[in-house]
Amino acid sequence: MKAQLLSKIRFYRDRIGVVVTVCLVLTVPANGRAADKLVFGWSAIAGSQAVPWIMKDAGLFEKHGLDTTLIYLDGGSRAIQVLLSGEVPIVQGGGNSPVVARLRGGDVTIIAGVVNVLAYTLIVSPEIKKPEDLRGKKLAISRFGSNSDYATRKILVKWGLTPDKDVAIVQFPGGQPTRLASVQNKQVAGLVAQPPVTVLARKARLNVLAEPSDFGAAYTNTPIVSTGAFIREHRDTVRRFSRALAEGIYVYKTQKDFAKRVIAKYMRITDADAVEDSYQFFSPIVPAKPYPPLDGIKEVLLEVGEKDPKVRSAKPEDFADLSFVKELDDNGFIDNLYKAKK
Repeated sequence: MKAQLLSKIRFYRDRIGVVVTVCLVLTVPANGRAADKLVFGWSAIAGSQAVPWIMKDAGLFEKHGLDTTLIYLDGGSRAIQVLLSGEVPIVQGGGNSPVVARLRGGDVTIIAGVVNVLAYTLIVSPEIKKPEDLRGKKLAISRFGSNSDYATRKILVKWGLTPDKDVAIVQFPGGQPTRLASVQNKQVAGLVAQPPVTVLARKARLNVLAEPSDFGAAYTNTPIVSTGAFIREHRDTVRRFSRALAEGIYVYKTQKDFAKRVIAKYMRITDADAVEDSYQFFSPIVPAKPYPPLDGIKEVLLEVGEKDPKVRSAKPEDFADLSFVKELDDNGFIDNLYKAKK
């Protein structure tokens, strides 16, 4: 009996040893180094968020030694809140929230910029023909302090309409497709949107009241943000993330069919025209070298400085760490990706 028991113990020990060995093999990247676990948050169901989706589906996190989990955080301001809570160490944020958080003492640093212009279209219900028709109506945004909030307020002020007084701005979580549905259901009069939602809106015969060119130029539309503490304590992780990011942008720009499949998957849309429009709109404006957007940070500081004079002396460089992208630029990592393509 004892001999049988010992035999079973050896059998299961050997089986467990095999399982452990397989698990170790599966978690060690090609360079032989154990992968670091990383949680990364993205913040909008929009084409501007496509790069980390591509990084995940192309296996680039694993290639660069990161065992990464992607989570959805609804809105750029929400992403910064979660970052500061310590739950997620790197996020793809947006709007003025990263800069405002740092101005308020938050340990927030922008390490890269994926989309650095305010790339929005204002979509409205069919009865809205001109800006004045918005008076007394509601416009939907994701969250206060987000890109959609800033863009909505910016265009209203440009038209001489006072946000929250002439036009109500309401938080409507759930992503741009959800807010588009709220316009179609007459819950609100409009929303600011990006491809591919803009194509779906046009097909639904909604009106376009403002194009991206109406909103202005530089802005922190889709920055990659971390904390100073995480950067100091896990610098090599951030370095590897930055390599994966640069390669993800390369794949995005050069592998169109793959990129479009990923966009369709994460946005859960089957409209080929909408996916094509998203790719054609965003792929040219995503920089191959995703330096933090100093001009965009400057724009945010000017915006905040209108109400707080103390902010006017702040320097954009104080809100960003350019070193990770600069390293990839200086050592030729990014240039070599595109040379290999040629």
